[in-house]
Formats: sequence, C-alpha cells, structure tokens
Amino acid sequence: MEYKTRVSSKGQIVIPKEIRDKLGYREGIEVVLRPVDDTKLIIERAPKLTELFGFLGEARISNVLLKEREREVKAEKERERELGLGR
Repeated sequence: MEYKTRVSSKGQIVIPKEIRDKLGYREGIEVVLRPVDDTKLIIERAPKLTELFGFLGEARISNVLLKEREREVKAEKERERELGLGR
C-alpha cells in the first residue's frame, strides 16, 4: 500500500489515519526519523523506556532510571503546555 502526503511550510507531514491506527501512533507519541538516502526516510516509533531496559527483566529499575523518566514526563508536559495541548 502506498500513501501520499505533503510537507507543510513548517516541515510537518500528516501520517494517514489508517497507518496511525494500524501502528498505534497516537497524539504525543515520539517517533525516530532515519534518513536512508537522498529519497528515503524511515519513521519508527521511539522505543519506550521499558523496551530499552527490557534486559533488566523482573529486576527493579534503579532510582536513576526512575528520575530520568520523571524528567521526561515533566519535559513532555511542558512541551504540551507550550503547544497549547493542555492535557
């Protein structure tokens, strides 16, 4: 399947709803953009903290990781406030 979209003047693109629904891309989800060459770009969902540290298994996440997550949540709320999303 192929979809077309345009890049806005602000450099934004719209991921078609069908793709967002299929992949679970909701508002606020972070994505990673990886250029392949001059004409291709890979868009992937950024891994969640639990996926990055899945190797820890059932072990407790250290205080360092918990504090980092708290900083991430605070930064995301600040970005939402600045964008007027106000959840």
